[in-house]
Amino acid sequence: MIQPWNPSTFNSEIIRVLNDNSHLIYDFFSEDSKLMDEHLNSDPYESLKPNRFHSSYTDLLENILTPVLAKNRIIVWHYTRLTDFEVNLMQENITPSSLSYLQKRLDALVAEGILSKEESKLIFELSPYHTQAKSRENMLWTVTVPLPSDDYGVAPLLGHWGGESAYFRLANESLKNKLKEIGQSRIIEIEAGLKDGLNAYSVSKTIMESWAKKLGANIHPSGSDLAIKECLDEATVVKVHTQGQENFCTIAINYPENAKELLT
Repeated sequence: MIQPWNPSTFNSEIIRVLNDNSHLIYDFFSEDSKLMDEHLNSDPYESLKPNRFHSSYTDLLENILTPVLAKNRIIVWHYTRLTDFEVNLMQENITPSSLSYLQKRLDALVAEGILSKEESKLIFELSPYHTQAKSRENMLWTVTVPLPSDDYGVAPLLGHWGGESAYFRLANESLKNKLKEIGQSRIIEIEAGLKDGLNAYSVSKTIMESWAKKLGANIHPSGSDLAIKECLDEATVVKVHTQGQENFCTIAINYPENAKELLT
């Protein structure tokens, strides 16, 4: 299965495109690094100069590699905090985020006596999903590269049940702390297609960075956020890593194999 940050997982069609354009890929990222270094160290100050390979690189990215990737499936990473019951449900069927699903999950916690009805109501009423439905509803957000559990971007998601849909606007510190005690931190590997919107384009950028690094350019695959929506019914859970298990604290370091070498 394709891991966008790991060239050894690329199929023959992807490798053919990358091999045919290796000089351009290396030149673009090397030039980018040089221009940024000159910009940051300029005295007197100089604006960032345009990359002379940008047009050719963009054409390769948008018109050649992205259409190839749109036909493939990849592994992406989802960072969350779930109860054991919720993990079992997700392994059977991945349900996208929504206000109605948040309410269903809150109702389950109330029924178990974990939250009171008042606490459940407060969490629901303050959910950012009420005003940010367009960027959050009916999709599952993932990332294209594995991140360590202490990464600043994912640590809050691992630390609070319900993620941003539940804790983001809570001012009640006692209730926010309660969300930290529900369930366990989980890092979930998901196999997904790339038919959604700009997903193939986003993954193409990660693959280009990975290939440039392989060629010796001074670049670290940063990855990108990926929202699974239209093809969510085709997505499947591959592995669930739970806090306390061996691989959880070594993700992006020793797991998957060669992760630290390829990502840093």
